[in-house]
Amino acid sequence: METRTLLFSLLWAAALCEDLSGKQFTFPDDPKSLNVPHVTLHIDTDSIPTMTVCLRFFSQLQRTQGLFSLATRDHPNAVMLMKSSQGKYKVHLGSNTYEFEDLPTHLLDWNSVCWTWDSGTGLNQLWLNGLRTSQKLVGLNYDVSGDMNAIIGQEQDAFQGGYNQNDSFEGDVTDLHMWSHIVSACDIRSYMNQGSFNPGNLLNWNDLSYKISGNVYIQESDFKEPACY
Repeated sequence: METRTLLFSLLWAAALCEDLSGKQFTFPDDPKSLNVPHVTLHIDTDSIPTMTVCLRFFSQLQRTQGLFSLATRDHPNAVMLMKSSQGKYKVHLGSNTYEFEDLPTHLLDWNSVCWTWDSGTGLNQLWLNGLRTSQKLVGLNYDVSGDMNAIIGQEQDAFQGGYNQNDSFEGDVTDLHMWSHIVSACDIRSYMNQGSFNPGNLLNWNDLSYKISGNVYIQESDFKEPACY
């Protein structure tokens, strides 16, 4: 087990780590999807009993697509957030799932989404574009531990693989953060409204360790209105 974990850690030796403030990952339409475009994110922990994950995305697809996928060796959908159809979002915590419905989703503008979960209480909540859902009971006492592989752009049906083109993401992602605690409603609202907040301690867009696979591009983000001269 120790040897496997060491080898897994060494894979990150060549990973980029940089401040992506004002940048976005762009996932263009890739009909053949020969190189399975995705971005792998390094999370320096072996246990997640509570968490908050936030990101902003722009996509005109109305089909199922993965927004955030974290797999362990025990379960490919250990922590996963996906948009299952227009206005519907599904959270996965291992074999436990819940689908939030009738959420206000933009097709021609950015969407800001946050998801909170506490294993001890099983309480989950989704925030979208400044509005929140009621809390749902999902993943009570679920254990997320061991080697972790987090990605955006695809959904993992196996640890570090098992990608399905029908679940792939097409569009742009920016301002991804993940915390090992439940972020306060005040800070989430501040995130939604482009205010100040403490960056994620598990994933920090301003200091992100990542590896790009396939046709994924880093571009200037237009989430904030650009200053044109």
